[in-house]
Amino acid sequence: MNDEYQNVILAALFHDIGKFYQRAGFKLNLGESADSYAYTAYTKKSKGIYTHVHAAFTAKFFSEYLSNFSEAEVLASLHHVPENGNNEQQRFLATLIALADRMSSGERQDRDEQEESGNPQEEPLTSIFSLVNNNGDQTKEYYQPLTYLEPSLDSFFPVENRQEAFKGRRGEEAYRELWNNFIQEFQKLNHQDILIQAYYLLYKYTLSIPAAVYKDKPDISLFHHLKTTAALAACLYILYQSGKINNNKLNQIIHELTSLKETPLRQDNSPLIEEDFLLVSGDISGIQDFIYNVTSEKALKGLRARSFYLQLLSEILARRILQEFNLTEVNLLYCGGGNFYIILPNTEQTEARLNSLQREIDEILLSAHKGQLATVLSWIPVTYYDFFHDFAHIWENLGKSLLIKKRKKFASLASSGTPSLFQEIVLGPFEAGGRKKSCQICGEEIDEENRERCQLCESLIEFSNQLVNASSFLLEAQEPKPLPPQNVTLTDIIESLGFRFKFLRKTDREKFRALIINSTDFAGQYRGFTFVARKARTSQGEILTLEDIAAHAVGVKKWGVLRADVDHLGNLFRTGLGKNKTISRISTLSSMLALYFSARISQLDYLIPHKEEVNNLTEAIYIAYSGGDDLFLIGPWSALVDLAKYIYDDFTKFSCYKLKLSAGIFFSPTRKFPIYQAAALAGEAEDKAKNEGRDRLTVFGESLPWSCYPEIKAIINLVVSLLKGEKGKELPRSLINILYNVYLEKELTKKQKPHGIPMERVWRFYYSLKKLIDRLNEQQRADLERLLELVITNYEVYPYLNIATRIADYLTRKDKEALNELS
Repeated sequence: MNDEYQNVILAALFHDIGKFYQRAGFKLNLGESADSYAYTAYTKKSKGIYTHVHAAFTAKFFSEYLSNFSEAEVLASLHHVPENGNNEQQRFLATLIALADRMSSGERQDRDEQEESGNPQEEPLTSIFSLVNNNGDQTKEYYQPLTYLEPSLDSFFPVENRQEAFKGRRGEEAYRELWNNFIQEFQKLNHQDILIQAYYLLYKYTLSIPAAVYKDKPDISLFHHLKTTAALAACLYILYQSGKINNNKLNQIIHELTSLKETPLRQDNSPLIEEDFLLVSGDISGIQDFIYNVTSEKALKGLRARSFYLQLLSEILARRILQEFNLTEVNLLYCGGGNFYIILPNTEQTEARLNSLQREIDEILLSAHKGQLATVLSWIPVTYYDFFHDFAHIWENLGKSLLIKKRKKFASLASSGTPSLFQEIVLGPFEAGGRKKSCQICGEEIDEENRERCQLCESLIEFSNQLVNASSFLLEAQEPKPLPPQNVTLTDIIESLGFRFKFLRKTDREKFRALIINSTDFAGQYRGFTFVARKARTSQGEILTLEDIAAHAVGVKKWGVLRADVDHLGNLFRTGLGKNKTISRISTLSSMLALYFSARISQLDYLIPHKEEVNNLTEAIYIAYSGGDDLFLIGPWSALVDLAKYIYDDFTKFSCYKLKLSAGIFFSPTRKFPIYQAAALAGEAEDKAKNEGRDRLTVFGESLPWSCYPEIKAIINLVVSLLKGEKGKELPRSLINILYNVYLEKELTKKQKPHGIPMERVWRFYYSLKKLIDRLNEQQRADLERLLELVITNYEVYPYLNIATRIADYLTRKDKEALNELS
C-alpha cells in the first residue's frame, strides 16, 4: 500500500471525526493560525455564514493527534470543498473522497448544515431497527444510548426517551465524556498500524453516534458512515490507478449527481450506470453437517471448536479476498453466520481473479473436508446509480445468484482445464478401500491403527482446549503452504489458505498484533477486538461434558438442545427498510444482528432480568454455535425453556420489538444420546415453529406462540409448589395424572366436539381435584383454585396443558422415568 493510497483511506475513515469533536462542546480558537486557517479553508460560506464547521474540527483533530499524517489531514478536511485543494492531484483526491461520502449516505447533493434539525448535540441516534416496517404501520422511534461498545451490550439497548439516550444529562456532557475516553485510548495506538487500530477504536466509540442530524431521521451511525466512505474511497482510488476513472469522469459524476431528481432515471450515456464496483458474497455450505455430524459421546469437546473454526474460516476467506485486491477491513461490509459481503472495485482483472480464488478455495476445502464443506463465491456488478437508488435490490439479487451457485459446488474444478484433478477429487473414491478403523468422533477412516481419532478431529479438540483459555488470537497473512495429501490438521488448512493462526494468553509477547476476545479494552495492548460466543465452562472454570450438563438439571437428570434463528430475514433486507436502502443502512442492520448473536449471547447472564430469582440458569449452558442470525445451545433440560424465553424477550427488545425468533427444543431421552441426532431433532422442532406461523417455540413436539409462555409458566409453578408442599403439605403425584388425563380428554374429543369437552368430563375433573382440596390449607386451596382457572375456562381446556404438565412432572421427579420419555 503506497503512502497516497493510505492517506486516502485514512482521510475517508476520519473525514467526519470533527462532528464528534464539535458535539463534545469544544470551540475553535480563531486567534490561533491553525484553527483560523482551517475555519476559512475547509468550511463553506453560505449567505455570509460559515457552514460545515465540523470539517475544521477534523483538521484540528489531525493536527493534534495525527500530526504526522498532514496530507491525510488536508484530504479529510476538504471533503465539502475539494476545489480548495492546493494542487490538481489534491483536488482530485479530495473530490474522490467527497464522492465516496455521498455514495455512502445515498445523498446526491452536499447538504447544508443549516438543514440540520434542532441542536445536533441533543439528537440521539435513532435505532436502525426503528426503520424496520414489516406491516406498513407507523413505526415507533427508539434511540441508541450514547455510549461505547462493550461485550454485554447491556448499555447499548435502544430506549424510548431521547433524554434517556444521554443518561439524563445534556447531550454536550455525554459527548464530552465519550470524547475524552476516546482520545485517551486513541493516544495509545501504534501509528505504524494506524488504519486497523483506528478502525477498531472508531467501532468502539462511534457506533452510537449519529452521522448527521438532518430533517430526516438520524439513523446512520457515524461508524458505519465512516467505514463505508473509506471502503468506497479505496475502491475509487484503485479504479483511478487502473485507468477506469480520471478527473473528468469524476467531475462528470459529481455534476450529474447534483442535478439528479429525487427519483432519478437511468440514462444510457451517463457514467452513473457504469459498473465500476462489485458486491461479492461468500457462503460456507455444509455448516449443519460439519458441526453436528459427530458420532461419539466425546463429540462435545470438538463441537465448539468446529463452530469457531467456521467463524474463523469466514474471516480468513474474506481477508484472503481483501488481500488479493489490496484492501483493508473497511471493505468487509459484513462477516457472520458462515457468510460475508465485500465491496470491490471492478477493474479489468477483478472477475478473473475472483474465479481464480474460487478454484484455489475449492481445491483446498475439497481435499481437506472431502466435500462436507464448500465455499461459494458470487458477485454482482454495482453502478454509481445503485448507491443512490435501491442498494437492497443489489443485495437481494446477489443472494439469488448465490443460491444458484450453491447448487454447483466445486464447479470451478470441472471447468478449470484440469479434468483429471476434478475426476480424482470429485469423482474418485476418497478412501483406498478395504476394512479400516474409523474416527470415533466424525466416522472418517483412519490410516493408523493405533489412533482413535483422525488428525483433523484431534486438532479440533486441541483447538477447543486452547479456545476456552485464550484471551486473544493472532491471524496474519503469510505465503500459502501446500496442503498435505492426508492426515490434514486445522493448522494445515489455515496455512494452505495463506494465513498463520495462533491462540494467545495475556502474557504472550505477540499480543500487540492480535485481536482480544470478548473485550473492547485493546488500545495499547492489542491490534483490535472480536466477539466469540464460546461459553463451555462452569463458573468454577470446569470444562463442561454432557454428564456435567445433565447433572445440573432439576428433577430428571437429562440434557437438551435449543436452536433458534431470526424470522423473515430475507424480507427484512428486501423490504424492511422501505425507501431507506443505502449501503450504510444495510451494513448497519446486518452488523447489529451479527453483534447480538456474537457479543450478547456470549454474555448469557446479562439476559436474565432477575438473576436472584433464577437458580444458576446459565451455569451449565454450552454455546455450541451462535453467529449471524442463529444459535445452537446445549444445556440442562430444565433450563432451556426458560432460557429460550429470556433470549426471545432480550432479542425483541434489542431489535425495538420489530424482529422475532422461532425456536425448537429437543430433550435427550438418555444422557448418551448422540448430539448429531439431538441437533437434527431440535432443527425439526425449529422448522415446525416456522411452518406453523413463526414467532413460536416448539417443545415436546408442540408449537406455541411465545406470548403463551407466562400462562404455561404459571401452571408449572403452581403444580410444582403443590407437589413439593412449598406452602403446606405435599400433594400426591396423582395431580400430574389428573392434569394429563384432562389433556387426553381434550385430544380425544377435539374432532367430535371442537369447541370444548363434555360437561360430565369437566365434573369428573373437578371431582378428582375435590378429593385433594380437603387436605390443603387456605393458601394451597387458593393456588389450586387458580390452577383450575388456568386449566379450564368456559369448558375449554388450556391448549398447551400437555407442555406445562410434562415440565412440572420432570421438575419434581428424581432421575427415574417420568410420565413419558423426554422427547
